[in-house]
Amino acid sequence: MIEILLHIKRRLYIYVSLIFILALIAGQLWDFEHMNIMPISVLAVFIMLYPMLTGMEIEKVKKAGRNYRLIITTLIFAYFIASLTAFILSRTVLVDYPELALALVLVGAIPCSNMLIGWSGIADASVPDALVIAVAGLLLIPFISPILIFINGGIFAKINILQIAFILLLYILVPLAIGTATRRIIIRKKGREYFMDIKKYFPGISAIGILLIVFFSVAKVSPKVIATPEIFILILFTLLIYYVIQTALSIIAAKIMRFNYSQGMVLILGATASSQAISLSLAATVFPAMTVFALSFKPVIQVFYVMTLIYGLGPRLKKILG
Repeated sequence: MIEILLHIKRRLYIYVSLIFILALIAGQLWDFEHMNIMPISVLAVFIMLYPMLTGMEIEKVKKAGRNYRLIITTLIFAYFIASLTAFILSRTVLVDYPELALALVLVGAIPCSNMLIGWSGIADASVPDALVIAVAGLLLIPFISPILIFINGGIFAKINILQIAFILLLYILVPLAIGTATRRIIIRKKGREYFMDIKKYFPGISAIGILLIVFFSVAKVSPKVIATPEIFILILFTLLIYYVIQTALSIIAAKIMRFNYSQGMVLILGATASSQAISLSLAATVFPAMTVFALSFKPVIQVFYVMTLIYGLGPRLKKILG
């Protein structure tokens, strides 16, 4: 079981793709359309967020980076520039598809959190600064994201800003508090070395929650998706445009701000990627099934894009930024 968790962590995009296909098939064979998936979604949310926030050592922020220009610039990109990009695309490319447009609104309004730290490590970027940005971005989500979702998504659906704020507070602060307490208990009783040894399994557990939401959400809308296959191409096309725009703008900003590669790559990753777990959690609780479907498609695209960004564009960025 332990090895399975590690494999899921390393190959999440493969598992999401397989679950995605299985869910499409299952939705054709059985009636998921009228199934109440809310209890499953709530369980999946806890499975996703509790391990993720247990492993996120907020205490380390005190000793982490203090490059305030980079931190503030990245947070502006992660929230406001990303939301502006999503706003433009939702009202042009997706204007006739309100449920898909809502998914893009969530992508722009909820920034990347703990994965920014891992990706920054892979990309040889500034991990201490990434830690501060990830923690600050996470704690700001319940306060900034509902406003951005309300402004950008109000044209596509009735948005209850207080409900969204409450749900985000619940989904972030409760698992964070329980996760922090769990981490301290484990370290006190078993030692830090033991905690660091088991921490590597946490992303695999979180991934199980993602797979649960993906399966039931995709199965629920399978008949509609199979009847209109152009939805796949539309989602792929729109997300790729979103990622390319965010990448281009953040590279320009990194050059203007004279960030070196290790700093600039944090800005680029923070501006481009968005949270998988939190956006899926919120969508599965509040928004239509097709919105969840579009976000279920996103992890595969985002992982491939970020890896291409790091390994494909990375060497060129080192020359551009220095």
